[in-house]
Amino acid sequence: MEVSHFELIFKPQSPAGPADTVLQGHFLEITNLEDQALSFRLDYITSSTTDPDRSLFDNTFVIVDTPDDNNNFNFSLTGGPTAKRYRLNPLVTIEPCATALVAVLPSDPFSMPGCPPPTPNFEARGFIELSLPAQLQIVQGPLGPQFTLVPQADGPVRVLLTPQNRATYFAEDGTITDQTQASVPTATGAALNEVIPQTGFAFPGLGASLDLQSNLEALAPDDVSPERLAAMLAMAQASGMDMGAFNKSLKASGVGLAVETRKLESPTKAKKQKETA
Repeated sequence: MEVSHFELIFKPQSPAGPADTVLQGHFLEITNLEDQALSFRLDYITSSTTDPDRSLFDNTFVIVDTPDDNNNFNFSLTGGPTAKRYRLNPLVTIEPCATALVAVLPSDPFSMPGCPPPTPNFEARGFIELSLPAQLQIVQGPLGPQFTLVPQADGPVRVLLTPQNRATYFAEDGTITDQTQASVPTATGAALNEVIPQTGFAFPGLGASLDLQSNLEALAPDDVSPERLAAMLAMAQASGMDMGAFNKSLKASGVGLAVETRKLESPTKAKKQKETA
């Protein structure tokens, strides 16, 4: 579901004349109203750009605060220099009836109180998507070990969403002149929302020895490359996965792709055939 707009700023408040430097981040409170822990995914969608002062790439840092984990800095936005979608990694896990605060701010260099601020020119805007991805489980299936993506809930889950912009203003000498926070309207216009869990599916025959959980959680659409996809298919082939069942699972999941096996000649044999010709 779409949550709200976001706007990150680290630049002079006015392009003309002396002006304070504004440092603005986006803060999102997420309250899990269900009686089970849930792991949420956040995607920050923006326009693709080649301007390094307008891209989220290498220009942000993330803080996640929960009742049991104060100011966790082990989160980041994954995505390339010209990506349109940046995925928060890892997932944000929220206990029953608990609230998490996710803060995304412009990264260094920062203005420190009492020190002259640098002359940054960063700003980025877009919107946020919140989803409830299926979770990876390794189970024993009729054809052997298989990995299965299991929905986290049987139906929509209830959440309270409170997005905000929070800004600090620095004078030319580095002193803080003001701080503000303003609520950002949610896409639905309400704080209480429902998130529909993503459906699951199974790939029979893929052995439990493959460590796929971290790859699945970290992978963002803009991160997919021919090299990465080829490597994952090579792993699947080495595991002895049933390609027919793989293609059926793709079709059942609404993916318009199919994979086929083919016999490859060894490099030595191919070289000899070329020399003979």
